[in-house]
Amino acid sequence: MLAATSRPPAGGDDTGLITYGGQARLDGNEWLWEVNRSPGWLLRQPTGPLTAVLAAAGHPARFQILQSLVVGPKPVAELQAELALASPGQLYHHLKTLASAGLVEQPERGVYRVPPHAIFPVLALAAAAIDVAGGGGTPPDPGDPPG
Repeated sequence: MLAATSRPPAGGDDTGLITYGGQARLDGNEWLWEVNRSPGWLLRQPTGPLTAVLAAAGHPARFQILQSLVVGPKPVAELQAELALASPGQLYHHLKTLASAGLVEQPERGVYRVPPHAIFPVLALAAAAIDVAGGGGTPPDPGDPPG
């Protein structure tokens, strides 16, 4: 189990506290994560690195790659079959963009994954996007039958 907690920077401010985190079981691993940031600190961060991550994740094919890899590493051939992209070159282009933003890494030749430190941030991006898009209703209970 991985547990990580990030505290607001020393000498924090009085703007409040944004917290995200949770618990997940993915690909045989259990994750426990909590991150705390002050809104003031977040708003003072340089925009370049932030927008690079958002732009990389914001492309539909790249977000599908993240959805697939967040559960565990996969070989390129499996990703290509899942995504049905027109060519392997397209897949490698998207993987390069995601890697440049720190959202994926290549632990071995021909295999990609979301780095452990980025798993909950990727899930949090998905959750925030759902909320912003207006689909933030209550998710179904895992014990409920499909349909």
